[in-house]
Amino acid sequence: MFPTLISLASRTMSPKVVKVAMAKGVQAQIAKVRHGKRAPPPVEMDNPEYYFEGGLRRVKPYRQTYLAHVKQRWINRTVPQVFASEMPRRCTESMIIQAMSRGDVLVNEAVVSPDYVLKGGESLRSRNCHRHEPAIPDTPIKIIKQTKDYLAFDKPHGITVHPNELNFYNTALEILRRDHDIPSYMHAINRLDAVTSGVVIFANVSDPTIRQRFQPSDSEMDTLVQKEYLCRVVGEFPSEPLVVKEPILQTAGKVSVDPAGKPSESRFERVWYDPVSDTSLVTCHLATGRQHQIRLHVAHLKHPIVNDKLYNPMYQEQWANKNPNGTSNGETRFYPADIPPESQPYMPYYLSSSTPCHKCEEEERGDNIPNPKEMKIWLRAIRYQGPDWKFEVDMPDWADPSVFD
Repeated sequence: MFPTLISLASRTMSPKVVKVAMAKGVQAQIAKVRHGKRAPPPVEMDNPEYYFEGGLRRVKPYRQTYLAHVKQRWINRTVPQVFASEMPRRCTESMIIQAMSRGDVLVNEAVVSPDYVLKGGESLRSRNCHRHEPAIPDTPIKIIKQTKDYLAFDKPHGITVHPNELNFYNTALEILRRDHDIPSYMHAINRLDAVTSGVVIFANVSDPTIRQRFQPSDSEMDTLVQKEYLCRVVGEFPSEPLVVKEPILQTAGKVSVDPAGKPSESRFERVWYDPVSDTSLVTCHLATGRQHQIRLHVAHLKHPIVNDKLYNPMYQEQWANKNPNGTSNGETRFYPADIPPESQPYMPYYLSSSTPCHKCEEEERGDNIPNPKEMKIWLRAIRYQGPDWKFEVDMPDWADPSVFD
């Protein structure tokens, strides 16, 4: 996807290297930078300008231009179709058609018709894109341990681990690169949902020895790496330990418990039950690491995480009643209900005198500012441990039954 191209290319190459790569052959130069690994083509982006207000870390809007080479799945499709399918939360076909008419989206560095069908070996450039990023909580990232080969840290809630289609600079990886000068060869060993907090490990994955140490094969993962989480769920969770092996299916951007899904295993054990709040504190050890695995498995047991807007219908309804003018989309991003898809806040804008940015206007008015307290759920990765390493974080405040806010 384009956002992946953006994140990887820009953090491995300086603007000077980008120009050299374009002159001497993009793929060869990038491969050299990435220790022999294939990497994305160059991206041009303005330097980020952070500012902080209302408990939020923000990035001022910036200009973005990037180049991609046509992938196999894009062949025999039009440019608007490719953009809309690759970045459904940021693009619509009508937006790209307008951008193409202004010369802001090019094929082989030339303006083409929106009906033009892409072929293998062609290039696709999007330029002069005006980009906003969602705000994130202004919570410091605590370093657990840092060496030249790896970095373990406590990821706060509300922050994505690495760049995606909506966030680039407002991610744990880019903040650590900027604030702690971590090297470009470090990448995520494990990932957590944006709303989840806890242990995350970055390491030099291009080094086979380092990678094997932190990321063994699937057959060895269960015995060599222990992953312990803590969550607070609705109701009186069973007092006896439970093992849930419901398969998890990911399709069309959605995740669900489904017989057609991949094998998944979670082991739960209750710590306490509080009858006053009718909630339980539960530990979980993962034998597999599917997306949303814990959240789906406790919801399948009819004990969803208390403040999970995706899988707790009761909390969904409560939140909607408190926020009648907003909807939750992607968990941490709150879109005004009356804004149509082609004008949603974090779409890329190809600005001209006739197309003002409504997100800029919205931010000037101070509208639709997210609440940092609503960018989390009560789920925390408290321990990751291997044969010769262990990283742990503090217990969260919500592990106290008297806390219920």
